Amino acid sequence: MVNHPTKKIFQFKTVVLSIVLLLNLSLFAQDAALSADALAGEALFKANCTSCHAMNSKQLGPALQGVHTRRSDEWLVKWIRNNEALRASGDKDAIAIFNEYGGAAMNNFENLTEAQVGTIITYFKEWTPPAPKAVVTDGAPQEVNFYSQTTLYILLFLIVVLTILLLVLRKTKNSLKQSVSEIEDEKEEESAPSAFKTKFEYYKKRTNPTIFKMAVGSIVLGGLAAYGFYFGVTEIGVQQGYAPEQPIKYSHKLHAGELGIDCKYCHSTVDKSKQASVPSVNTCMNCHKGVQLRDKYNGEISPEIKKIYAAMDYDPDKAAGEQYGNNPKPIRWIRIHNLPDHAFFNHSMHTSAGVSCQTCHGPIQEMEVVQQYSTLQMGWCINCHRERNIDVENNPYYEKLHAKIKAEKDDKNSSYAKYFTKDGKIDIKPANNGALECSKCHY
Repeated sequence: MVNHPTKKIFQFKTVVLSIVLLLNLSLFAQDAALSADALAGEALFKANCTSCHAMNSKQLGPALQGVHTRRSDEWLVKWIRNNEALRASGDKDAIAIFNEYGGAAMNNFENLTEAQVGTIITYFKEWTPPAPKAVVTDGAPQEVNFYSQTTLYILLFLIVVLTILLLVLRKTKNSLKQSVSEIEDEKEEESAPSAFKTKFEYYKKRTNPTIFKMAVGSIVLGGLAAYGFYFGVTEIGVQQGYAPEQPIKYSHKLHAGELGIDCKYCHSTVDKSKQASVPSVNTCMNCHKGVQLRDKYNGEISPEIKKIYAAMDYDPDKAAGEQYGNNPKPIRWIRIHNLPDHAFFNHSMHTSAGVSCQTCHGPIQEMEVVQQYSTLQMGWCINCHRERNIDVENNPYYEKLHAKIKAEKDDKNSSYAKYFTKDGKIDIKPANNGALECSKCHY
């Protein structure tokens, strides 16, 4: 009896589906390894404890793997719910742990019942370390990306080879076609000249040869000059869309968008100085000394947060007082917004006048990778100065200007009288207040 190919394919598919089903069942069995109490305890642990503790590594607090073998359940319940009261009772173990971590007190969790704390302890008892990952680079999973620089070079090489092959085939085709035409003694009929070609030949014959050549040359040179001018105005020095890869993948979408951190927290001089300032590493450490995202990286510190620690020469696993080394290094951020040296721009002048960050930098709170949103060209600045209204009535920055305009409201000879609208409001723009003077930006 001969096996039909379709039958073999069906048998192969059946085997593959069986393997996939077994893998899914095995994964489900691993998830179901924890009891109901342990699963409830895991949820409470992740909601309340992971900012300071991990199961298999030391963070702000000790690693909790096997803690149930070092302390009794009753002691753990008292410690978790109110460690302060346990220390006040004179418990030696509680006092020793408090002193070991430099007097850093753990939060009390009296909002959790003894039964809920019991489920957390059950999770400690049933927790098993995750299987180690096969490929690791610098403590982080190695990313495999098909679209690498090598791939680009291979594709470019193939494009060149195929282009050469296309040209060779085209040449061969034309040669064969010409040979066939010669053998069959065929003559191709000349196509009728186009209207443009007819007019071109007419004017060529009627015009002096020298003048005709100069005219054609002038048209060509004029076209090239116009293109060069357009290119110089719109392309040279314009870096709109520039988004370099930074040494640390800092996400404004996460920090400024989802977490709602104020721009001034990091760029603290934006309303006081010409420069907005790049935050120091200490500013990052204000949060990331505790926020390490170990729960997302299999108990390891986030690779990007590790780069912050490397810059600070900081080791969170060492004892208090020994965590900082003597070899800190600056983070070499890549500048994105870069005005020419002959152009002056003052951040504090604009932010104090009520200009928001998004006016120039775009929806920065939505950018995973920061890019230059605006052209930052001179015409772009001038248009803003011509179109934007100045809120002189509600902005302390314009207090003197507001007082002067009000004082000269009824003076018809005053240069400020024309800025009052029919309903008595002030309508004045930066362009009316000297913002278009060359020396304002090119001092």
